[in-house]
Amino acid sequence: MASPDLPVVRQWVERNPDADARLTETVEHGGDRVVLIISIPVQEEMLRARREIPPLVQYADLLRFRRWKPTEQETEWTLQWVLGLMRRQEDLRLPTKVTSTGPHPVSGLIMISLDRIDPTYAAELEARGNGLVFVVPDPENPVPLSVAHGWWPPDRVPHAASPTWVTVEKPRADLP
Repeated sequence: MASPDLPVVRQWVERNPDADARLTETVEHGGDRVVLIISIPVQEEMLRARREIPPLVQYADLLRFRRWKPTEQETEWTLQWVLGLMRRQEDLRLPTKVTSTGPHPVSGLIMISLDRIDPTYAAELEARGNGLVFVVPDPENPVPLSVAHGWWPPDRVPHAASPTWVTVEKPRADLP
């Protein structure tokens, strides 16, 4: 059994590819009607879909709108892929470097920061990430480890094995 509104919602999804909507169907709990679930990763796009789609369909009460989040396994695999790329980027002689990565606290998508603005490389990373990654628009410049010795404040230094900052607990010395 399929949702009678599936073709109409599918057309909306095709007209709005930036929404990155995913459609699933399920049988209504305790019933025999099919519920159409529209999952969208970005909150604003989900709210837009919630406004635009119900007037187009016959059974708006059988629509469910959700924020889409990747599974833990998808997140882990994608994060490992990006971290592997970070470890190999010197060997690959990439002109643009990934400086940091991690899951977005709300969507769960993997955020990637680059050391410079490079729309071509950003698009390539996002395409290879199967919809699970996005490159933040502002570059993030890392501090080379050779500079870290004179870095201030002395309790925050870049950790050689990590793309992120770590805080080193040290007893506070009186400053001259």
